[in-house]
Amino acid sequence: MKSTRMLAIDCEMVTCDDGTEAVVRVGAVDRDLKVVLDKFVKPDKTVFNYKTDITGVTAEDLERATLSVTDIQKKLRRFLSQGTILVGHGLHNDLKVLRIDHARVIDTSFVFEFENAPKTHRPSLNNLCKAVLGQELRMPDAAHNCVHDAAASMKLVLAVVEKGVDTTIQKSEEMLVAEKKRQEERQEAGKTQLFLHKIPHYVPSEELQGVLNGDFTLVVKPPQKEGGYSTAVLDFNSPEEANEAFENVEGDVAKDKSGLPQKMVTLKLSSGLVASLYVRKMVKDESLSEISTTKRARTEENNVSSKRQKTEDDSEEPKEANVNQKEADKTKLFLHKIPHDVPSQELHGVLNGDFTLEVKPPKRKGGYYNAVVGFNSPEEANKAFENVVGDVVKDKAGLPQKMVALKLSSGSGASLYVRKMVQDESPGEISTTEENNVSSKRQKTEDESEETKEANVNQREADKRKLFLHKIPLNVPSQELKGVITGKFTLEVMRPKRKGGYYNAFVVFNSPEEANKAFDKVKGEAAKEKGGLAQKMVAFKLSSGSGASLYVRKMVQDESEEAEEANANHCEDHLKEIEELKEKLKAKDFANSCEGHSKEIEELNHKLKAKEHQIQAQDKIIDNLKMKLEKKQSKSR
Repeated sequence: MKSTRMLAIDCEMVTCDDGTEAVVRVGAVDRDLKVVLDKFVKPDKTVFNYKTDITGVTAEDLERATLSVTDIQKKLRRFLSQGTILVGHGLHNDLKVLRIDHARVIDTSFVFEFENAPKTHRPSLNNLCKAVLGQELRMPDAAHNCVHDAAASMKLVLAVVEKGVDTTIQKSEEMLVAEKKRQEERQEAGKTQLFLHKIPHYVPSEELQGVLNGDFTLVVKPPQKEGGYSTAVLDFNSPEEANEAFENVEGDVAKDKSGLPQKMVTLKLSSGLVASLYVRKMVKDESLSEISTTKRARTEENNVSSKRQKTEDDSEEPKEANVNQKEADKTKLFLHKIPHDVPSQELHGVLNGDFTLEVKPPKRKGGYYNAVVGFNSPEEANKAFENVVGDVVKDKAGLPQKMVALKLSSGSGASLYVRKMVQDESPGEISTTEENNVSSKRQKTEDESEETKEANVNQREADKRKLFLHKIPLNVPSQELKGVITGKFTLEVMRPKRKGGYYNAFVVFNSPEEANKAFDKVKGEAAKEKGGLAQKMVAFKLSSGSGASLYVRKMVQDESEEAEEANANHCEDHLKEIEELKEKLKAKDFANSCEGHSKEIEELNHKLKAKEHQIQAQDKIIDNLKMKLEKKQSKSR
C-alpha cells in the first residue's frame, strides 16, 4: 500500500513502585507539524519516581489528569487509519507503554547512524537535530517536551524523504566532549550504586529490601520476557555506603564477565521458597583499576623481555611451570557440581581447617558452580580431604574424590563432590614409566565402572526422597504448589524449557517413607507413565479463582513393583525359550516326515516322466495325421 500520511508521537514515562514504567504524557504531530494530541495520562499504579528533571511532569500535573491509557488509545485510533506511517525516536518504548501495535513505522534511531560506530551505539534525538537540522532540540539540562520531540522526529524523516539528506552522521568535537562527560558522570553515579541481577520472577520486589543493609532507594526492572529474571538498581547516599553494604553481604567475591566484583546471595521468602540472586558493583574497585593501569604501562617492556627469555628457555620453562603448578595444586581441593541454589557461604561447613574459598559462578543459567579451596600446605589439604565422610572414588582423570551430602540452613538438602587437584603419590611410585601408564589406564577402566555403579545407587537413594511435579501451567504461581502436597518438604522449581511451555518442580522430603506417604495422600488413581513410574493427575483451585491441573510422579518404582517386573521379565525369557524349542521340534518332525515320503515322491516322478513321454508320442501321431489330411485336401482341389 502506498501512503503519504504520517503521524509522529512521543511519550513521557515515570517509574512505578513495582519497577515498571507508566506513560504520563503523550504528544503527537502530523506531517505538517500540526499538534493533534497533547494530553496528560493518569497512571494506574503508584508513582515511585516522577523524574521531573527529565520528563518535566510533576505530581500536580497528574493530579489534574483524567485520561487513562485506554482513552489515549481511542484518541490515537482515528489518526492511525489504515496506511498511516507512525514516526518517532525509540518507538518501541512508546508503543510498549501505550500498549499499541502498529505495523508501519519509521524509527529515526535506526534510520541514522554514527560513522564507524557499533550498531548498538545509536545517536540521540538531540544530536540528530544538531547534525541534520542544524538546530538544538533543547538547552542543556532542560526537561523533555514530548510535542517538541515528536515534531523533531517528523522533521528528520521529512529531511530524508524530501531532501535526501545523508543518514550517516559524523561525531563533532562537541559530541565527543559531551559523550566523555556523560561516561564520567555514569562512572561517578555507579560508585554510589549496587546492581541486583538474575532475580527469579517469583521474588516479590518488596522482599529485595532484606538483601542489603543501609539507607538506599530501590528501582526494579521487570523481566524482559515472561518467566525471566528481573534486575534492580540500589542507590546509596555515597560510594562509602555502597561499598559498606557490599562488604556486609555474606559470601565470597567473584568476578562477572566484565571483571566487576559480585556475590551470590540466597534469601528465604515469606512464602517459604528459597531464591538466589547476585549483588554486583557498578564500577571496578579503584585499587584494581590502578593495578591494571600500571600493568598496561609495563606491557610493551615485559613483552619484549618475555619473548627474549622464552627463546632461551623454551625447553626448561614448560617443565618448570608444570612442576610449580603441581606443587601449588597439592595445597588445594576442588568442590564441583555445586547446585546453584547452595549459598557460597555454606560451603565453609563442608571442610575442616584453615582455608580460603574461591568461587567460580556457573557457566550457564541455573547450572552447577565450582569452588577452589586453598590451604597453607599439602598436608593440611590431605588432612581435610581425609576428614570428609564418604568413600573415595576416582573421577575420569583418575583423581580421588568424595561425594558429600550437606543440609542447608534453609532446611533443604544438597550434594556436591570434593576432589583432590593431583593424584596421590606413593614413595616408590615412578609416574613417568610406560608400565605405570598401562596400569593406570586399566585401573581407570575398572574404577569408572565401579564409580558409575556407586553413583547410580546414590542417585537412586536420593530419588526415593523426591516427588516430581510436571506439566504445571505457567499461570500457576510456584507458591501455590505447596497446597498440592502434604508434609514437610522443600520445593525446587525449574524454569520452562521453551516460552509458553509448562514448568516442573521437585518436591524433596527428609525420607523415602515421607515421600511415599505424601504420594498416597494425593487424591486420584495412580497410573503408569511411559517409563513405568507411578503418577497421579491432580486438579486444584488457585487463589485467583481459576482452576489448574498437573501431574505428581514418583522418581523411582516401588520395590514390590520392581520385583514383579523382574519376575515378569524372567518368565518372558522362559516363554521365549519354550517357543524356540517348539519351533525346532516342528522343524525336526517335518524333516523326518519328508524323509519317509521321499520314496513315494521318486515313484511319482517316474510315473510323471512316463506320462510325459506318452504325451510326446501322441503329439507326433497327431502331427502326422494333420500332414496327411492337408495332402489329401490339396489333391482334391
